[in-house]
Amino acid sequence: MSTLQTKLTSSAEALGTAHRLVSELLGQSSFWRGEAADAFRAAIDGELPRYLKNAHRSVSKAAKQLGRWHDDLVSYQATARRYDTQAKLDTAAITKAEAHHDLLRAAASTPEPELRAAAESVTRAREALASVRSLARELEEAHGAEAGRIAKGLNEATERLAPKEPGVLSKAANWLDDNLGDVLSLLSASVALLAIFAAAPVTVPLLFAAAGLSLAALVSHASDPKHSSALKAGFTQGKFNGQFWSSAVTLGGDVLGALPGVGAVAQGAKGMTAVSRSSIAAGDSASATFRSSARAFGTDSSVAMREADEAPKPVLEWVVRRTSPDVEKPLQTGLAGSAVVTAGVGLTPAEDDKRVRNTATGVDGARIAASDGPGAGVNAARTWTQLTR
Repeated sequence: MSTLQTKLTSSAEALGTAHRLVSELLGQSSFWRGEAADAFRAAIDGELPRYLKNAHRSVSKAAKQLGRWHDDLVSYQATARRYDTQAKLDTAAITKAEAHHDLLRAAASTPEPELRAAAESVTRAREALASVRSLARELEEAHGAEAGRIAKGLNEATERLAPKEPGVLSKAANWLDDNLGDVLSLLSASVALLAIFAAAPVTVPLLFAAAGLSLAALVSHASDPKHSSALKAGFTQGKFNGQFWSSAVTLGGDVLGALPGVGAVAQGAKGMTAVSRSSIAAGDSASATFRSSARAFGTDSSVAMREADEAPKPVLEWVVRRTSPDVEKPLQTGLAGSAVVTAGVGLTPAEDDKRVRNTATGVDGARIAASDGPGAGVNAARTWTQLTR
């Protein structure tokens, strides 16, 4: 206990010193100008000084509570040892008094006063033992009450002064922030898989949703230093390792997934613009122009998305021709399902295993080559035409 108190006291002193140094650095940095100065102040300003100050107060208070508990505990232990020694002596006294009383009772010639005195000695010995046991129970109660007060004081030291550990919602938000790109990729792959089995009226909306999620995943992955640094190292330093190919396939899959949606929206926007111009030229009202433009956008973008979904898939079509038309749906399902699995790998601890990550990259690459890749040229050309015409 004393060792722990000493360590806490030392920690509190170190935190206090750190707080003073940070405060001094912030004060002295006011004469420092420029981007480096701003970056320095941003790094140590804000919450850091307050956390250091609160942590210093928290640990100091905890050290004082432990010091008080140590002193009380030493006193309790010394008193408990005295009670234990006295209880042993009283027990021995009871044994001796009872033996003497039994001996006198066994002798027929023992005078009554002497027998009564022996009985009183037994009673006094038993009362002495009961008294010391009562004191021991009182000591135990005092010990428990004091321990409760110390525990409450320690809780107050951490709850009121120390920075709080993130709660469940905060941890979930942090996890989502760290894995947003992979979550979006998983959702996109899942929606695309669902579109294979969906009824005709909802297929196109699901494809738009999958494309939108892929576009969002692309933005998230592209801004992730893990992917950007891996790609940069590959192109500038020749480090074409597993991490490079994993990042390249990830961003490539996002691009191919988003491309049909971008092209379809571009086609819809083009049709909407043409109809809007025609309506204005014909003198239609603003509401009529809006309705006709909206219908044109919906119709043209849906047609474009359907055409993108039906873009040539040479590998898949070759397998169907060589086997049976019945295998087309299972093959599409398998390819879409593999996208769901590989996207999910990035959200599990298996992502840290190089072999698992490389296998997922290989499966993703093969899926793109067999399904998404061949139609990407057609979709890219269509999208480029719509955006530049």
